[in-house]
Amino acid sequence: MVDRHRTKKKHERAYVDIFISWFNHTYQTNFKVICEPDPPEAVLLSGKTITWMEVTTAFWCSDYARDLYSYATPGEKYKPVDKSEPHQNMDIEFSKNFVDVVKKKLEKDRYIETKELLGPGYLIVAIMHPLFDKQTINYMEDAWSRRIINDLGCFKSIYIIFTEWDKKIVLMWPSDRL
Repeated sequence: MVDRHRTKKKHERAYVDIFISWFNHTYQTNFKVICEPDPPEAVLLSGKTITWMEVTTAFWCSDYARDLYSYATPGEKYKPVDKSEPHQNMDIEFSKNFVDVVKKKLEKDRYIETKELLGPGYLIVAIMHPLFDKQTINYMEDAWSRRIINDLGCFKSIYIIFTEWDKKIVLMWPSDRL
């Protein structure tokens, strides 16, 4: 079996870099990665300020995750999404997956030690949905409003990153709107 670990790490590091670039530009900071302990994905330093971030990915569905990872992983046979059956309610399916992914991170006690050492960090959620748009966000908000999460307080904020016209867009979740 092919090991996807390197592909997953490259994906996560790319989103660390996207977020840091956006954050530094938006807030006039100079954060740089000083270590990658895993977890968290990265510990960041700007002047005397240290913080950390964790990256996760919300996929439209597990078949789409397999499609993307099998395509990107050297030595793995490509396994595309089955196109023989129509896909319906894609936004609803994605929104449930998004809430599940974020819920797991907010409830995971593995980050408590990092929070106690460095304070709450940032949770970055890479959005992998081929038809993501403003309507998708409405479905996400609806699914989010019905969630029950035992948030351990390890993250000070959540940001989503999605692609719009070949540009990465960063939004705070759930307060920012398009």
